[in-house]
Formats: sequence, C-alpha cells, structure tokens
Amino acid sequence: MLTHSKQTDSTGKLTQLYIISLSAIAGLAILGQVFIQKQLAQQSLDLRIISAAQTRQTLCQRLLKTSLAVQIAPTPEIKQQRLAELQSVVSQWEASRLEVKDQMQSAVSKAQFAEVEPVFNRLEPAAQEILATAEKILEFHSSPATPEPGRQRLLQRIGDPDREMLGPRLLAAERVFTTSLDEIITWHNQNVKERVATLQALEFGLLGLTLLVLVAEGILIFRPAVKKLQQTLLALAQSLQEVQEKSHRLALEQEKSERLLLNILPEPIADRLKQEPAAIADGFGEVTVLFADVVGFTELSGRLPPKELVARLNDIFSRFDALAEKHGLEKIKTIGDAYMVVGGLPNPRDDHARAIAEMALDMKEAIQALNRETGESFNMRMGINSGPVVAGVIGIKKFIYDLWGDTVNVASRMESHGTPGEIQMTAATYSHLKDYYDLQERGTIAIKGKGEMTTYWLKGRIPTRVKA
Repeated sequence: MLTHSKQTDSTGKLTQLYIISLSAIAGLAILGQVFIQKQLAQQSLDLRIISAAQTRQTLCQRLLKTSLAVQIAPTPEIKQQRLAELQSVVSQWEASRLEVKDQMQSAVSKAQFAEVEPVFNRLEPAAQEILATAEKILEFHSSPATPEPGRQRLLQRIGDPDREMLGPRLLAAERVFTTSLDEIITWHNQNVKERVATLQALEFGLLGLTLLVLVAEGILIFRPAVKKLQQTLLALAQSLQEVQEKSHRLALEQEKSERLLLNILPEPIADRLKQEPAAIADGFGEVTVLFADVVGFTELSGRLPPKELVARLNDIFSRFDALAEKHGLEKIKTIGDAYMVVGGLPNPRDDHARAIAEMALDMKEAIQALNRETGESFNMRMGINSGPVVAGVIGIKKFIYDLWGDTVNVASRMESHGTPGEIQMTAATYSHLKDYYDLQERGTIAIKGKGEMTTYWLKGRIPTRVKA
C-alpha cells in the first residue's frame, strides 16, 4: 500500500510538470503570435507611408514634366490636352498634400515623429512652391486670347511663367522636395529593417525558450517517466518470472503428486478419484489374485541390521514391481514380507490367469537370480485363485486401492497352506491354465472356512504348446 501511494504521488507530480510545460509552450506560442501580428501591422503602416511618399515623388515628377510639356506644345490642341493633364496632376497633388504627414503621425510615436519633423518643415514649403508655380502656368496658358495690355498686366501680377518654371527657384524646390521624401522613405525603411531584426530576434528567442522548455520537459518529465516505465516493466518482468517459476514448481510438484498417486492407485482409478472425491467400488466377475510370501524372512530379520534388511526387501519387491509392469498386472499392496498382485482389473482382460502364471514363474526365477547375486537362500511361497472380487478405494487419508471378497481370502489361503518354492492354485485357476502350463495335482487339503479343496501346483510352461 505504501509503495502504491508513492507511485501515485510520483505520477501526480509528473502530470503537474507535464501540464506546466505544455502551458509554458502554449504561452510562448501565443506571446510570439501577438508580437508578430503587432509587428506585421506596424510594417503594413510603414509600407503605406512609403507607398504614399513614392506616390508624391511620382506626382512631383509628373508636375515638372507636364509643366514643361505645356511650354513646348507645338499646337493649340496639344497644348489644351497637356493643360488638362496638368490640371489633373495638380488636383491629385492637392488631394495627397497631407497624406504622408498624417499617416506618419498616426503610425509612429511622438518621439519618433520628432526625429523626422525637420524634414517635413523643409518638405512643405517646397511642395507649396511647386504647386504655386504649376497654378501660375495653368492661369497664364489658360488665357491665350487676352489682349496685349491685359496680358502685360497678368504677367506683372503672376510673373513670367517660363522664367519661373525653368529658373533656379523651381528646380531648387523640386530638389528639396524629392530629397526630403527620400529621407522619409529611408527613415521608414530603416524602421522596417529594425523591426524585422527585432522580429527575427524574437523568433530566435521564442525558439530558444521553446527548446529550453522541451529540454527541461525531457529532463524533468520524460526521463523520469521513461525510468519509471522501465522500473514498472522490470517489476512486471520479475513478477512474470516469479509467476512462471512458481507455475513451474507447481507443475513439478503436481507431476510428483501424479506419479506418487499413480504409484498408489491404478491410473483409471486415480482419474476417477480426482473427478469424484468419494468412495470408489467396482465389481469384477473374473480376475486372478496372487499372494507371495518370502520364506524365512523372520529368521533373516533377526540376524541383519534393520537398514540392510529393508534394503534386501526393497530389492526383492522392486524386482517384482518390474515384473508386474512387464505383464500388465496391478500390484495391490505389500504387507510385511507378503506381496499381492492381481490380473484382470481395473481394465478387464481375458488372459488374466495366464498373466498371473507368467508373473509367478518369473518371480521364482527372480528369487533364484537374487540368491546367486547375494549368496542368500531366499525362497517364496505363492498362492493363486481366480473368481469375482470387489475393488475400490475407501477412506480420506492414506487410502489405497484394495480388493475384497472370497476370491481374495482363498488366494491368501493358497499361499499360507502352500510349500516353499511352490506355486499353489485352486481348481478355478487350474481351469484357465490347464491347456497352457505344466500343472500337477496336489490333492485335497483342508482350507479354513472352505473345507476340503483340491489344489494344484504350477510347475512350469509347456514349451511345445502354442498359447491362444
């Protein structure tokens, strides 16, 4: 819980930092746009002022050219056309007379306008001089039919327009006017360059701040986030590995349990028990049961240490277990030095008696081989009986697969009433084996709880007999 709380706090801090960084980037973007738009608007005003100044320069040039053209007109018709043109230019001139000055006063600060105000003080008189001269030309040349005395009086009043037009006064006024406008244009161009430089510096500044924010975001946010993600992935990988290891150990333990369970119970019974955790009991109409007992084991236990004694018994029963597996038989249990095995269950088979007979003969050979290896003189007493049994599992602790019924009891009596080194069987088993094995009638013996019974010895196999 504490670790989870720390992780939550860390995630919350990273989220806050991420929001702050995004807000900073957004603020920088908005601030940059505001400043850029302001600079663009100012540049638009500067361009309008420059355009107006250039228009005034053009009008000045047209005034001069048109005035000269009026003076040298070759015919009265052409002269009237040029007078009309001059009148148009004069009208345009008067209309744009204050445009440059007015735009500058509205576009720049008072301090900035004070820088160029002396230029306007030179510009305006020159403009008035040019305009006055153009008007004199219009007045004089628009009255060509005036009588000579009247014309002389007009000349005295307005002066000689040819002399004035071409004289130093008019040229000086034009030069001052043009030069003043050039200064204004130059001043505004310089302002435009400075604003462009400022705008570039701002863009670089905003770019630098944005990169700084991104770097800080990478260091303060993404790096810890990546580290945290790596830690989380590592923890998940470790957790997954632990789960896999636990699953593997569980599988191994389950496999061990399965093997242990199969060592205790037949596989079909074990499967049923896992599905039905209750008592299991099945009836089998015909099986063959074998009991075997180690003769002289009690005397052996008196002269051998317990560990060695158990080792010898384990060696014997291990060999018997291998034989049971070889012949497809089901080992039921061992009781002391007694060994019990059955054929025909849990999976019924028709040759259950012959399988038990083969097991019994192989057990005799196994004991003989053990005696040769150890120098001991072990011997076996075995009894076999065939008939119906009940097989099942009872209890909930230390349960085993066991058999019940008269067939089991009689098989046990065949062993206990037998002779060392011999394999004794009942008439029921004899009927299954008489055609396949060397059997010898023992005769009639008294069996507790059963009375007189005829029994037989299993001596060996019939080599020439082909088993069906």
